[in-house]
Amino acid sequence: MKKNIFHQLKEKDIKDVLYIYNYHIEHSIGNFEEKKMSFVSFSKFINSINKKKLPFIVSKTNNIISGFAFLSQYRNKSGYRFTFENSIYIHPEFVNKGIGNQLLKELIKNCKKNKTIKNIIAVIGDSKNYNSIKIHKNNGFVKIGILKKVGFKKNKWIDSVYMQKKL
Repeated sequence: MKKNIFHQLKEKDIKDVLYIYNYHIEHSIGNFEEKKMSFVSFSKFINSINKKKLPFIVSKTNNIISGFAFLSQYRNKSGYRFTFENSIYIHPEFVNKGIGNQLLKELIKNCKKNKTIKNIIAVIGDSKNYNSIKIHKNNGFVKIGILKKVGFKKNKWIDSVYMQKKL
């Protein structure tokens, strides 16, 4: 496998990134959305991230988008203005190849360039999502708690694991 190349999301990437996002909506419990996102809705979501000058990193492997990671506002209240939530999604053909870990490292590197980012919160769907928990722990995130059975998807209750990294 060739080395991964990372760059800020470009408009030409949106269709492939949306495919990966919608794949995880349909096939995983890590994303609590239950309905696929439209191109228009996803583009609006990306614009909200870009307006705040938050990182949205894309990974390319062998010229294919293999994953992406981004920050979004943690909560929509002014007191949380220095705290953001990270998300990582991997193309199904590139799972378990270390791309998630590399994306998180790249995301953190980009976050350190933005002085308004003081805290990153990972909200990990499912206590059994050991890979995501491990990746975050290996990148300096500390487990701060579990909200038990707060999500419901695919006819089962799902925990949310909260992890935090202070910059």
